[in-house]
Amino acid sequence: MPRTLIHKIVAEHQYPLLTEENYAQSVSQEAVSMVVFAGDPKRYPEALDVIVVVPELEKAFPDAFKVSVVAEEAERALAQQYAITAWPALVFLKQGQYVDKIARIQDWQVYLEEIPKILTKAPTRNPSIGIGIEVK
Repeated sequence: MPRTLIHKIVAEHQYPLLTEENYAQSVSQEAVSMVVFAGDPKRYPEALDVIVVVPELEKAFPDAFKVSVVAEEAERALAQQYAITAWPALVFLKQGQYVDKIARIQDWQVYLEEIPKILTKAPTRNPSIGIGIEVK
């Protein structure tokens, strides 16, 4: 079972598992959320690397954000909100509003540099997939 490690870490750290039904309410209740979109480890082997890093990020930034993990069956639908095209992704929200994301596994130093910047940002519009629109 390719998601065994993901399930183990979710259970061990008691991370909330988000579904399409509870997602909006769960993230809107938190001042800052770091939502893990792991993806299928068979397709995206980095998913296992990222899930191992998540508890370490939580330790490196104590009380800075609440970690939650998107349930497998909800990943694709919820990922569309944030135009996730590179998996896995860590999506940062403030009271449910999009702030930024970090895709794929990164060097530890990148997390240490980027997360403090993200935490100071104000919420913004959700990203789009980048389809150009011509105005005449």
